[in-house]
Amino acid sequence: MTPGIEARDAESPVRSRTDGSIGLEIDREVFSLDALLRASYKFTDRCHVFIHIHETRTDRWLIVIRGKTADEHDVSDIAGDFSNELIDQQLRERLERQFGDVRTLIVAQAFAEGNLLDAAGADEDYVEDPSGIGRPRP
Repeated sequence: MTPGIEARDAESPVRSRTDGSIGLEIDREVFSLDALLRASYKFTDRCHVFIHIHETRTDRWLIVIRGKTADEHDVSDIAGDFSNELIDQQLRERLERQFGDVRTLIVAQAFAEGNLLDAAGADEDYVEDPSGIGRPRP
């Protein structure tokens, strides 16, 4: 059960399985497949991650996390870390959609020999300060 949530309020998306693995139900409306794959990849050194479309609820993925060795029976901490990583990857995806063009422009300007935003002023001399950057503000 998720801490702070009683059984009558909500069901936990985490399911312990008899083979020692843990199943996570992931809402497909909240998390993209790309975010899920990126989060899964980050855990391939610690555990095995299996991704399925849920058998009874097609609006969810079923993620099964299993330890890499027979000694690794408690993967509950890994499941929690995986959930946090999934949130991180989804947020990164959202920020990329929102600010990706700005990042691309900043990188392009950083590696450009001239000023991409003011091509006409690219030949000006910084000593003459034609844009008035060095003047004190009122």
